[in-house]
Amino acid sequence: MPAVNYSIKISFVFCLILFSFSCKSKKNIVKPSAPVAVADTSNERCKMMFKTGKDLSRRMYESELDFVYASAKFSCHLVLDDDDNTFTVSVRCRKDSAIWLSISKLGIDAARVLITKDSVKFTLGLTEKKYFKGDFSYINQTLHTDLDYDVIQALLFGNSATFYDDDEKLKPGRDKDNCQYFLSTIRKRRLKKIASGDETPDDSYQTIWLDNETFKIIALEFDDVKTKRKFKASYSDFKAIDKYTAPYTLQYNITAEKSIKAEITYSRITLNEVQSFPFKIPKSYDPIQFKQK
Repeated sequence: MPAVNYSIKISFVFCLILFSFSCKSKKNIVKPSAPVAVADTSNERCKMMFKTGKDLSRRMYESELDFVYASAKFSCHLVLDDDDNTFTVSVRCRKDSAIWLSISKLGIDAARVLITKDSVKFTLGLTEKKYFKGDFSYINQTLHTDLDYDVIQALLFGNSATFYDDDEKLKPGRDKDNCQYFLSTIRKRRLKKIASGDETPDDSYQTIWLDNETFKIIALEFDDVKTKRKFKASYSDFKAIDKYTAPYTLQYNITAEKSIKAEITYSRITLNEVQSFPFKIPKSYDPIQFKQK
């Protein structure tokens, strides 16, 4: 594959690698952020109101941002190892159908991306004029991920990605310090041992933390022990959008082959205004050659 200008590649990595830890494997498990607060059902103040993962998951799904179309604009401060960059991104989405991204740096158009359920297209337009048309194989092979459309859509808007077909596998809990709910696929007793260092995890773990009143997702953590990849996300600055609420500040910390920190700050989010998804490859652009391994 021809070399891609580093600053442009960062733009593309920003759009994609942030979501690379939400693998579709049904074997992944959840582990809460430190300091760990383990559910204490003996404390009446933090008494569990939902006895099954299915009940708590239903509340989480009901709180999610729902739309047919969405458009938004945000800035992203991205630190990739020692390289520090800031980008402006315009987003358009037709739910479960298409995601369009226009990425600029210092007011200059750097990249266009169009993602559907089964295709990925992008153009790179600064010092190198390149384009790619294909599927997620290129992205996943390049970034060593298991990425799909649903994960990108969910994490762009602070919703949940589908990690498990059976919500009963998600164990509900509520911590004893601030009463926040969490969903986990390991039982609380083992979770406490892992968090205290008394037990070494031998698989991958995930945690979903929920606000105790709105049931919105406020934090995510993934730890893939086998690949030594870690991912943490936190959502804050929730604002009302129509009858929903959505986070306007999203922070990501990723430890993998590269160390990545990103903070996304939305300036606007608009729902259910019909959007177009313009994508054109100029004749002067050269294709990025991809040989699948």
